[in-house]
Amino acid sequence: MPKPQFQPPVIVVPGITGTGLQDYYPIPPEEVWSAVLKKNYERISMHPDNPRYEALEPARVQPYGIFGIIYEDLVEALRHDLMIRRTEPTPVYPFSYDWRQDCTQSADLLAGFIEEVIERTVLLPHYREAKKALCVDLVAHSMGGLIVADYLTRYGKDQKVRRVVSIASPFEGSVDAIEKVSTGMGTLTGSYPRDREREASRTIPAIYQLLPSYDGAVADEPGQPNDIFDVQTWRVWQRSVLMTLREYVRLHKAEIDPETLLGQYLDTAWKHRQRIRKLDLARALPDGVKGWMAIAGLGELTQIKVETKRDVGGRWFSFPPPVEEWKNDHASMNTGDGTVPFAGAIPRFLKIENLVCVSRAEFGIFELGDRALALGAGLHAALPTVNLVQRLTIKFLRREYSGDIEARTAPGVTTPEWPMDIPVK
Repeated sequence: MPKPQFQPPVIVVPGITGTGLQDYYPIPPEEVWSAVLKKNYERISMHPDNPRYEALEPARVQPYGIFGIIYEDLVEALRHDLMIRRTEPTPVYPFSYDWRQDCTQSADLLAGFIEEVIERTVLLPHYREAKKALCVDLVAHSMGGLIVADYLTRYGKDQKVRRVVSIASPFEGSVDAIEKVSTGMGTLTGSYPRDREREASRTIPAIYQLLPSYDGAVADEPGQPNDIFDVQTWRVWQRSVLMTLREYVRLHKAEIDPETLLGQYLDTAWKHRQRIRKLDLARALPDGVKGWMAIAGLGELTQIKVETKRDVGGRWFSFPPPVEEWKNDHASMNTGDGTVPFAGAIPRFLKIENLVCVSRAEFGIFELGDRALALGAGLHAALPTVNLVQRLTIKFLRREYSGDIEARTAPGVTTPEWPMDIPVK
């Protein structure tokens, strides 16, 4: 571990769709996914025979940078408030990755990026003394938390990470992922969903890795399948997914059978979920469970379950109206951040007492911009920009930081077991 006067470099891991994508096959490269204007669903769809590559070939779609509209303020706040002296900056690196890919592949890339960041940081004169013991801190938003958990599960023994902050991460998934695959709607991949996303979503491995696995996420109809990671459940309740994949296979003259393709997506997703559930923080982080601060959002209307419907026209998944019960009953878990249900935000490797929770009620009188952004983009997408969340993150990474912080306990929790002293709201 570095000496106390050294603040480890920080890596910010964005959420799904939080990185821009360019096709580097054309000259010059062409943008196919941007923060606002460019959403080329056909060109980001993955090939049925090899989901690591695009369906429309020749192509070479790669990430080119995280979106400033969501993450610039967070990165700049970390750079400003984590430095020990003005002349000795703390490096804060954005991690750009292809959010369409299997989270395991992204975790492997993160492993290489951590090595690179450490090698770059020790070139700075004020870090040279920490060369042999330097590690990094990780700040992850949404799906970024799943990637970090996967990384620590497989690489944690190397002790290259000191502390982790996850913000609004769906460790047990989100109903929005079912809605995105089923209908193309939902808010998981942005605030302005389009129906044509449906076909692209059904070919993207990472979206299946966000399917919900918490109790009650899928209605339990006696005698009918409800395991969302089982092809049979989709065959019975949302057959249109298989129909789309069948047409996709035909269109691209692929060799794989559509049911086999769907089975591969679901099997990979379930194995990933099982793996991150087994993360041992005592082995992966120097401070064990006290080395991970998980921030979850509360108090927003959130889709918490999917139901099933049948009539003479067939069978399909049905999405009841979003609910919010926490404001009236602080013990109710029927709440969330507008995208991730609270039940989906609880990682198996932490206790519910460990979760640090925030809601719009925590925004101060001078944080009107945070309120406006949360109203416009939704709390889930806005959390990295919220001043309170940034102050909590900075305080956790640098205990000498003097900014005001406070938070709420998780629903039903009266005695929190937070990783540091935080006043209770």
